[in-house]
Amino acid sequence: MKSGALWTTRWVVGPLLVALLSARVAQRRGEARRAQFFGVPANLTVAEARAAQGAPARAAANAAWALGSPAVVKETSKWELDQLAPTEVARRVQLLLRFGIVDTNPDGQAAIFGQVCATDAAVCDHLKDAAARETRTRLVAPGNQLPPFFIAGHPHVPSM
Repeated sequence: MKSGALWTTRWVVGPLLVALLSARVAQRRGEARRAQFFGVPANLTVAEARAAQGAPARAAANAAWALGSPAVVKETSKWELDQLAPTEVARRVQLLLRFGIVDTNPDGQAAIFGQVCATDAAVCDHLKDAAARETRTRLVAPGNQLPPFFIAGHPHVPSM
């Protein structure tokens, strides 16, 4: 009988105890990592938290710009413009430029590029260069070439 109890302790209770202790250690390590991960957003400043919240919208707008149709570019740009803080001038200028580049109405393009100039006067001096930088990041037409608005001497094309 004594050897049966010893065998049970050694081969049943022992491994069960080791498995339970290992599971508890793994659980504690997982909780520590989870606390570290979820504790990070609590330590962010207000500006950093707002930037983190806008990251998905920025990624969607960038993907739409690179490969999307003009309608998708306009929709995502408009949505992100509505989400932007007033202090994010550079991103606002970038989105307005993209919106203007894919716009097919020359009068609409002029109005949007006017908004770019009103948003940041420094960009207005180099508007063609800024638009050229944005068109290089677009992989599909339309919008992967500068619009006629920037071609010197291009006659005004009335909208229909």
